[in-house]
Amino acid sequence: MLTDSIKFLGAVCLLCFVTSCAAPPDPETVFEFAIMGDMPYSDASLPLVESLIQDINADAGLEWVVHVGDTKAGGDSCADSILTGRFDLFNTFQKPFFFTPGDNDWYDCSQENAGGWEPSERLDFLRKLYYADPHSSSAGSPMAVYSQADSPEYAEFVENQMWEKGGVVFATVHLVAITRASPDSVDATRREEAAAQWIAKAFERAKESKSKGVFIATQVDPWPVSGNPAIVGSLCPACFNVDRGVNQLSEVLQSETQTFDGQVVLAVGDTHVFRVDKPLY
Repeated sequence: MLTDSIKFLGAVCLLCFVTSCAAPPDPETVFEFAIMGDMPYSDASLPLVESLIQDINADAGLEWVVHVGDTKAGGDSCADSILTGRFDLFNTFQKPFFFTPGDNDWYDCSQENAGGWEPSERLDFLRKLYYADPHSSSAGSPMAVYSQADSPEYAEFVENQMWEKGGVVFATVHLVAITRASPDSVDATRREEAAAQWIAKAFERAKESKSKGVFIATQVDPWPVSGNPAIVGSLCPACFNVDRGVNQLSEVLQSETQTFDGQVVLAVGDTHVFRVDKPLY
C-alpha cells in the first residue's frame, strides 16, 4: 500500500512517499521532495523565493524539487534577461530541480505588455535553457532521467521527463491552460497528443516494474472546481467540465488509473490554491 503525507515549508508542499509501512525506514522507500509553482511572480517576490531556496537547500532530507510552471506573471516581460534570470535563480538549488513550463513562461508572451513575442520562439528559448541535456534534471544538482526526446514521434518535447524511486514512477508533462482563442491550434493538438503518450508511457513503465505509484506533474489544472460531485453538480452542472485544451489528459488519466493497481498523484499549478481532492472518484 502506498501512502503519502503532506507538510509545508514556506509556500512549498513537501510530499513523503512511504511504500512500506511495516519495515524500518529505508531511504529508498521513504523519501521527501518539494513541489513549488507559480513563483516568483514579480521582482518583489524574488527575496522570498531566495529565502525559500535556502530553506530547501538546508533540508538534507529532500531528494529533489519539482516546479509546476509559471515562473513569472503572464503580463510581465518575457525578455531573455527575465527568463534567464529565473533559470539562474533555480540553479542555486543544491538539489535536482525539475521544471514543466507554464503558460506565463511562453504561451502568454504574445501579450503586448509581455513583449509581443512569438510564443513558439519563447518556448524554444526555454527548452535551450532548461533542457540543454534532456536526460538530466533542469537545474540545480544534475540527476539522470528519461526523456520524450527519445520518442521518434514527439522528439521536440524534451521537457517531458521521467524517473523512478522507491517503487514510484515520476513524470513531468507539458500542458498549459487555453484561456483564449489558441493561436497555435495545430501545435496545441500536438502538445496534447504528446502529453497523452507520455502519461501512458509512465503507466506502462509502472506496470512493467510493478510500481506502487505514479506521480505526474503538470501546469494546467484540469478540474479547477472541487467538492462533492453530487452537491457541486446540482448547483453547477458544468463546473466539473474539463478545462478546454486538456480533454485528452482527462481521458488518458481516467483510463490509465482504472487499469493501474497502485496509487496515482497528479500535481498541478495554475489556480494558485492549495487543494487535495479526488476529481475522478
